[in-house]
Amino acid sequence: MNPNYKAVGGVEQVALYPTDAVTSALFSSRGCELTLASSPLMVELVDDGSHYEEEATTKDGATLVTHRLHLVADRSSAERWLEQDFLERAAVEGVVAVVTLCDGRRVVVGYSAHFGNEQPLRLESLTSSSGEGAHDSPRVTLQLDSHDTEFSTELI
Repeated sequence: MNPNYKAVGGVEQVALYPTDAVTSALFSSRGCELTLASSPLMVELVDDGSHYEEEATTKDGATLVTHRLHLVADRSSAERWLEQDFLERAAVEGVVAVVTLCDGRRVVVGYSAHFGNEQPLRLESLTSSSGEGAHDSPRVTLQLDSHDTEFSTELI
């Protein structure tokens, strides 16, 4: 990668795992050490489209953190997202994600010290679009959401 190149969009890469892929997780004040038992589903992301956000809200004194992973890929790269098996698994069982942010940090989303894999990322929406401009390629946008009581943990 060109050292002068600065990626935009906030997310460089995402690896999606089944919820039962986490075989061990050790949480500390420094972050999380995670062992995963299966190969991830990885799709090359469009540079300027993907982002990850965490939103903390409180209700009756309890904090709820909503995790939103918004992934955008060219349709030719995102065929696996469109498969019925993936859509059903993402909607029903959910997934755990290892997200590489553009600043170099790697965080785990959909798995936490408090809930383990009980609050995974789940399919919120999948949109396939033709593109608006003359030079736009067809794209697929995948949104996965999770609700937890904690912010994501950085992998160490």
